[in-house]
Amino acid sequence: MDSFTIKEPDLVKISASLTADELARRFGQYTETLTLSRWDADTPLGAGGVEATPEQRRACGLRFTQFFDLEAEALETNAEDRFGQWAARLFPLIRRRLTSFRFYPATPAGYVDTRHNADDIYQDAAAVASLIQGRRRVFSLVQADNLMGLVSSVLAPSLLRLEVVDGRGLGPDELAEAVQFGDLIIATPTLWRYLAETLPDLPDNVMGLTFGERFSPELARQLRSRGVGAMRELYGSTETGVVGWRDSPPDPFSLFRHWSRGEGSAIIRSSANGRPYKMLPMDDLSWTGPSQFDLGARRDGAIQIGGVNVFPTAIAATIAEHPMVSQCSVRVSQRPGALDRLITDIVLADDIDPDEKMAWSIDEWCRRRLRPTERPRIYNFADQLPEDNH
Repeated sequence: MDSFTIKEPDLVKISASLTADELARRFGQYTETLTLSRWDADTPLGAGGVEATPEQRRACGLRFTQFFDLEAEALETNAEDRFGQWAARLFPLIRRRLTSFRFYPATPAGYVDTRHNADDIYQDAAAVASLIQGRRRVFSLVQADNLMGLVSSVLAPSLLRLEVVDGRGLGPDELAEAVQFGDLIIATPTLWRYLAETLPDLPDNVMGLTFGERFSPELARQLRSRGVGAMRELYGSTETGVVGWRDSPPDPFSLFRHWSRGEGSAIIRSSANGRPYKMLPMDDLSWTGPSQFDLGARRDGAIQIGGVNVFPTAIAATIAEHPMVSQCSVRVSQRPGALDRLITDIVLADDIDPDEKMAWSIDEWCRRRLRPTERPRIYNFADQLPEDNH
């Protein structure tokens, strides 16, 4: 679709997000959101910036080219590279030829290479753009390296020629002061829960957009009391694309026009290339009308922390590999005014008593083997696992 463009500043944002993700996945090196929000076109990949090693720079450069389904040779890396230089090198290639995007969502079996036709992604973006028509600016608190973030915070605003402001480095007071009448804020439900408790009242006619986790009616009501005039929720995944939307729970979701109902939970996409194809979404769907549905349980056992899929069973299995652990289970806790957190219940191996040294050992084990979103924040030690976790 010729009406879509990805500009060099967009490529800087995407490359920075992909670099942080690749450093975490491949090298266990995690970047705080505040630090990531400060990475810009002038940030060096090496000394004085990201501090990436030559091996890390090559891996991150490869991930950047793969995102646009380009050959590895499309981007040469060197010690003096900055994000702006990476964007400048790939921009002519992407402008001349962009036929597909590649994503790597987490699954219980690991990261899966997932390709989407670029015109299908643009089709999703046009649908999302129709929901945010008339906004003045976009304040984005989400990453651009996944499908939902790319569509909502880069492609849809680009189609509408909206200015996008990176709000990840702003505190609640700063965000409320910066947002003006008619702006849009994009955040995951986890961040919206935090903002609902901490955000001062907003100007009139501010819209919210969210995706990635379940969004409750109570949270919608709380945000409206803070001044959010409309709160729209997207449904979709990296595996399927952007499927549907609703104004607020408990309303059912509605399919976008390029999707239709199939048998059971299946949905059928009218692809941009003219060939319809059937998909099975990541959740069970309960149909309430020809194109309306409610969400059932996840089919893969995932839960969402900050809009990122994590798998409690897989996390528990990793922790249970620690030599001091006999059994383990993981659950999620939600508290008003706080981010979601994982809680792990642990039964220690025979003849091992819980003490500070043992707890630090298990925590260090988790830091080496789990992503930040997968790490438990509370450890409970008991003689047996809770009944509902057996």
